[in-house]
Amino acid sequence: MTEAQGCGGDEVGGDFGGADEAGTRVHNRLTDSTVHGAVVQAGRADIVLRATEPVEPAVPVTVAPPLGLRDTSRPLRGRADALARLEAAAPAGDRLLVLCGMGGCGKTTLALELAARRTEAGCRVWWVEARNGPALEAALRAVARQAGAAAEELERGDTADVLWSHLDRLDAPWLLVVDNADDPALLDGPGALNAGTGWIRPATGAGTVLVTTRESTPATWGPAARLHPLQPLTGERLAAAARILRDHAPDTAGTEAEAHALAARLGGLPLALRLAGTYLTEAGRTPAPFRAPGTPTTYADYRRAWEDGPRGLDPAHVLPRTWAMSLDLLDQRGHAHARGLLELIASFADADLPYTLLLTPDRLADAGPLATLDGPALWQHLTALAALGLIDLPDPAPDTLPVLRMHPLVRDASRTAGAGRTALRLLVVAALAEETGAPEDAEFGRVWRLLSPHVLDGFHRVDTGSLDDEDFLEITDAVDLAVRHLWVGGLLTQARAEYEAVLALERERVDDTHPDLLVTRRHFARVLRDLGEFEAARAELEEVLAIECERAGETHPGALNARHDLALVLAATGESEAARAAFEAVLAARRAAFGDAHPFTLATRHELAQILHDQGELAAARAEFEAILAARRGGLGEDAPESPADFAKIAQLLYDLGELEEARAAYELALANRKERSETHPDTLVIRHNLAVVRLTLGELEAALAELKAVVAHERERWGDTHLAGLPARRSLALALLGAGERQAARAELEAILRIQHERLGEDHPYTRAAREDLAGARHVPEGTA
Repeated sequence: MTEAQGCGGDEVGGDFGGADEAGTRVHNRLTDSTVHGAVVQAGRADIVLRATEPVEPAVPVTVAPPLGLRDTSRPLRGRADALARLEAAAPAGDRLLVLCGMGGCGKTTLALELAARRTEAGCRVWWVEARNGPALEAALRAVARQAGAAAEELERGDTADVLWSHLDRLDAPWLLVVDNADDPALLDGPGALNAGTGWIRPATGAGTVLVTTRESTPATWGPAARLHPLQPLTGERLAAAARILRDHAPDTAGTEAEAHALAARLGGLPLALRLAGTYLTEAGRTPAPFRAPGTPTTYADYRRAWEDGPRGLDPAHVLPRTWAMSLDLLDQRGHAHARGLLELIASFADADLPYTLLLTPDRLADAGPLATLDGPALWQHLTALAALGLIDLPDPAPDTLPVLRMHPLVRDASRTAGAGRTALRLLVVAALAEETGAPEDAEFGRVWRLLSPHVLDGFHRVDTGSLDDEDFLEITDAVDLAVRHLWVGGLLTQARAEYEAVLALERERVDDTHPDLLVTRRHFARVLRDLGEFEAARAELEEVLAIECERAGETHPGALNARHDLALVLAATGESEAARAAFEAVLAARRAAFGDAHPFTLATRHELAQILHDQGELAAARAEFEAILAARRGGLGEDAPESPADFAKIAQLLYDLGELEEARAAYELALANRKERSETHPDTLVIRHNLAVVRLTLGELEAALAELKAVVAHERERWGDTHLAGLPARRSLALALLGAGERQAARAELEAILRIQHERLGEDHPYTRAAREDLAGARHVPEGTA
């Protein structure tokens, strides 16, 4: 109340506002003014006016769940398992549920679905927005009043305790949804969220609390919270993502397959899917004369437009703003370099990023402001980005490199040109580092499996014309290593395309005798050889050899490498005598230059031993392979990088010598020692094929037939139906089918093999003649004869 005291006959009066007005108001007739405050003076010493502190106007709130936003004609897609987990959690005693995930992944939509189901079941549901402190406190006061708190209870300083005291007394089931709690500090109130004394606490009794947030750090929420991470709809759930698109787009937008492709490009992010579908609906409603030129009206159009840049498709910048809010929050928390680090991460490829190879203090020493971050600070920034869903830091599996992942739309919104140049420089340094190893070395296969896509992506996006010669050649050196990984992995078509791109640029920058260009040409020829394009490979190598000999002499390592690779082509085309002579010449030169146990020498010895085997000199070949294996081990044990190949060669010799059980054991050992490569790697498939042949010879028909069918299926998937690399396993399968009495199937396979070899190798090639003999023999086997 306001108290007025006066003396004398002056006219004094006051207008006193009611309790529901915004503060106490006094009208002073002497000064014809209205005054507010704790103590005011009207201008005379004999008049004193006292007023209470003004009361802040009440923040208008509603705590009713916004069920009107739920469109039953567009049901929740791809979240049945997540919804079931949330529904099952409360009865199990989990009373503080934290639904966490990146912006736009559908947390609010899922919470709304749960609220609707609880409402339909007769449960009392409150919905509180946590975007700002005053609105949050006003909403929780409203919940307290609706839960039975009296007005005077809420005037004390223990409002949070009063709220939870009344909620805990409720007998009927209730659900409190706290939506968009992206800054959990707002939930602390007078206490601490993670201590259970904040505005939000774990419920007891009949209640459940569900919080939606981007913050996924368990320590933030306390030990009583149960975190439920929500990811975009990818992988097996991509079909559900496509359905969201189709729910919001017109029927004329395209096919289901086109919707699926667009959903994949948008990374299965529900917000982006809804925006895309709505955009296409609005575009379709706009009469053609009023549309801007090139306005997308189909899934395919939209996808192409998104590749050109998302700005025109998201004019309100909803998606970038979504993630910008997270970065603003990190700025407020003192993570000053979060934005720069996110932009750098976004500049790498859309693939698992081996961040311990790239984002370390020594590697970032030249990365501008990021160079100020030491190891602990870098890790704090990475985990802070992960906590808000801007990146994902999965726990690494045993014996694997840690990786981080980024949603493609976060990447699209965060890329900058400057960060792209920094990222490429980091990749080049990592690729050329000694500790990264060579792609051909199985020990480093997992490293290159992670690095290769990033190196190639950076190469294709860089403006090579802006680079000086030194930087350009360092980048092409890194690219060569990345493409060698493709070659080792059997991805020959992709390797060929990458080498063609590198060669085109190198020929513009250096002359024909430059060592880097010659190495690229030789490696390109190696890919052509493995693709079965023997004439092209031979021509390329003969030119390289001529240049190398003229440039540095016939015994120069470059010339010997070219001659070695040319001999491999000769061996592949059946010219074994010429290949043998070439290998012998290279071996003599390499022995003289490097000694008997050098890797280059051993590589040539290995190929020469294979020639001996092919020419029937089995005892000599066996002795040579065993000597090579002993030299390769050289104290490294049976896990030396090349041991599996040597075991396989020895196993083949044992088979040819009729020592079948020994051959089986050697093949099984070779297979076991390929643990660094998958069961479908080309070299692994060769070993599996040969082991199946041994089993077939030992009479294990059923097991051998099943394995050969699996090998042929994998090779067909990799090579196609007409590649020479797939023919040996197909021949073995045909012979196994003959042994099983399936003459018609066997004959069809042998006819296909003969046709391919006739077309690719010619009528008189030894392989073609052998295929013709196989088919003739099959024709004399009666149907059903085992």
